[in-house]
Parts: sequence; C-alpha cells; structure tokens
Amino acid sequence: MEQPTLIQVRPPSRKVKLLLREPRDNGSPTVWSSFVIRQPTDEGLLLYNTLTLELLHVPAAFADNLEAPEGELREALRKKWYLVPGTLDQHRTALELRQTLRDMEPPAGGIKKYTVLTTTACNARCFYCFEQGWEVRTMSPETADKAAEYMLAHSSGVPLVIDWFGGEPLVNLRVIDRICQRLTEGGADFSSTMASNGSLFDPEIIARAADLWRLRHVNITLDGMGEDYERVKNYKTIGKGAFDLVMQNIRGLAAAGVRVTIRMNFDLYNLEQIRALTDYLIAHVAGTPGISAYPAILIEDPDDPAAQRSDEARTLLWQEATDLRAKLEQAGLLRPLRLPKEQETHMCMADSRNMITILPEGQIGLCESYIYDGFIGSLDSPDFDRAEMEAMEELREEIPACADCPLFPNCIRLKKCPTQICHPQRRKAKVERTQRSMLLEWSIYQARKTKNAQRNPEGKQ
Repeated sequence: MEQPTLIQVRPPSRKVKLLLREPRDNGSPTVWSSFVIRQPTDEGLLLYNTLTLELLHVPAAFADNLEAPEGELREALRKKWYLVPGTLDQHRTALELRQTLRDMEPPAGGIKKYTVLTTTACNARCFYCFEQGWEVRTMSPETADKAAEYMLAHSSGVPLVIDWFGGEPLVNLRVIDRICQRLTEGGADFSSTMASNGSLFDPEIIARAADLWRLRHVNITLDGMGEDYERVKNYKTIGKGAFDLVMQNIRGLAAAGVRVTIRMNFDLYNLEQIRALTDYLIAHVAGTPGISAYPAILIEDPDDPAAQRSDEARTLLWQEATDLRAKLEQAGLLRPLRLPKEQETHMCMADSRNMITILPEGQIGLCESYIYDGFIGSLDSPDFDRAEMEAMEELREEIPACADCPLFPNCIRLKKCPTQICHPQRRKAKVERTQRSMLLEWSIYQARKTKNAQRNPEGKQ
C-alpha cells in the first residue's frame, strides 16, 4: 500500500475552511505561508498552519522535498494554505478572517460573565501588586442589591458566571453572601469563580462557598514556601504559619468539590523558592482531584522603563517557565495544552461583548484593571457607552516582529491592555509551546490509529 504524501493529524477549523475555501491558483510563484510552524518527528515532519488550524504530517520520504515542493505535493500544500501566492498580503488576510469570524458570531444574548470587585482592600501587601496605591473602595450592601438585580434583569435566561475579584474578595464576603442569596431567590442559574490569596477561608466559609456561592473554581497565588511565602505576602493579621494555613484551605476547597488552580508567581528574586515550591506541590498534592498548578512570570510594567527586564533575564525566566510547565505536566498537576479547534476572535473580557466588571461603587467597566476610568455605564444606567466599548476593543499597531511571526493569526493585542509587552523570548516560548502541542496531537493520532488497527486487524471497512 502506497504511503500517503500528507497525513492529516488535525483537520482545519470548520469555520475557517468555509470562509477561506481553496485559494485560486493565479499562476504566480508561491511561497511558504508565514503562519506555518514545523516540528520534526521520528517518522517525518509536522506542519501546523496557525491560520487554518490544520495539522499535517509529512512522512520522512517526502520531507526533503519541502523546500521546493513540486507536482502533487505542491498542489496539496497550496490548496491547504501552506503555500500561498507571493503577492498575498498575509496579515491583511488574517485580520479580515478574524473580523469576519467575529461578525458571524451570534448576538451575545445577554451578559454571561460578571467580574465583581467586592473591595479593593486586601489583607496581604505583596510588593509587586499592580493595585498598589489604589484607593480602598468597598461595595456596600445597597450596591450589592443593585448588582444582583442587574444580573437578574440582564441574564436573558443564560447561565451566569460571577468572578469574585478584589483586592481580596473575602475581605467583604458579606456582599458575596447577599448577591448569591438574591440570585438564588430570583431563580438564577449561576455559578462563581474567585481570584484569592486563600488565607481567609475556613471550614465554614468553604462550606458556604460550595453551597450558597456555587463556587466552582478558585485561583490562588503562591510565591514560595514557608517564610519565603510569608515574607512576600506580608499579611496584615496573619503571621507565621500562613503558608500551612493556605495549603490547608486549598485541600479543604478541593475536598468540597471546588477546583483550585495554584498560580506560582515568580521573577528573578524567587527562582529557587519557586523550584522548591514545585517539588513540594508534586510531593504533596499531585494526584489530588481538583488541584492544579502553573508557573506565571510577573508582568513587566510597560509604562516604567526602569522596570523593563534585560534580554538575558527574559531568556532565563521564559526557559524557567518552560521547564516548570514540563515538570508539572509530567506530575499530572498541569494539563498539556492541545491545539485549538477554532480561531481566537477575542483576547479577554474587554473585547468579548458579553462580559462586564461591576466595581465597588456601582460603575460598570470592561476590565478589572480600570477602576478610575474606562467605564461604559453604571448599575443605575440602562445604556452602555458604545464609544468607550469600541475604544477598549481597539488593537495595538503591528510591530516589526509581526512581519514573520507565525503566531500572528491568533495574537490579539489590545491597545489599552497594560500587560502586552511583546519580545523575542516570549514569542520563542509560545512557538515552542505550540510545537509541544503538535507533538501531543501526533501521539494522540498514532495511539488512535493503533487502537483502530487492533480492533480491525484485517482493515475491513
């Protein structure tokens, strides 16, 4: 049986295939698409098209012909958008495709997710916190009532997700109780998530969170272990033993059916501590249902040139993140990333069109990082400021590195987002992460093929 030239490991996005169809052959010279990522395998070469999301495998016998493919191989790659006309504006094609996909999306049908800042106060004093200097604002019971009524009025019957945020949201847990009680009385179909330092939970609060709050997931930050952790958190009321307390709460939440994701913040100052924390988590909670962990490099402040890292520091940190991810994946604490099935059309809640932030004093925004401006309305106003919404969706200008970046089709950089610093180390790490996902998809494909062969050893249809 003749070996196929191209093996389709993952099909292209259904929507993208419908919109792009097969490119016309106008006879002009073709070039490799900028949006193709390659990854060698023992059997040949994987080709991933980040525009169409199709993953192909080229057997070793044909891989040597890829630099200047001819005949059927060239035609197959051209039809699948791996080879494109040299005159094609690839970036314009990618942007127009994304916009068309956005335009095809059905109406939001109501707001589906609310980020509620119960307070900007926090019982910790992390030195790196982006909220340093924020005025303390705490939601009142009256504003909580308005928030609950607003959610009931704007849900349009869709399930709601509430993300409790702060500050530390548990500093003002009475409004969480109040909002959830009113939603329950109103018959709302809702669940909630939370970003927390985890220190203020106790068995009674955990039980209430799982029941009344319908809390399904908590993201808890750890910066190290023991005294190292306590030094960074610098809690106002908790002294020695804070790390053990938070770990106890993490286990308690998981036991109550609340998923916990541990965000391991790190920078140059705590590399050794974060490595020790990784080993600790693998030894003590790996295999515990509902607990996962991931490394997170602290964000550089784009408005402070003095805070920008050197290339050497960025290289070290991204390599560390890569190594920690691999270690956590192997231990089962971090799920390996598979390739996406559909193109990204939104970056985050700011351009989602169906998520909003409710601030402590009742203003409505599109991002929890904007508490002094960027409002699109309030709990007392029925209408949104469309101009402000469009401003939040505005994209950053392309940079020279975009010219040949294979990640461009799925890279959405919002102009008002303060966290989107793009640099070579970040791009390299993301490409390598994609390559690992390609290998994962190839192994899944091979396993499925082997299983099918065992079920049908004679190759009967």
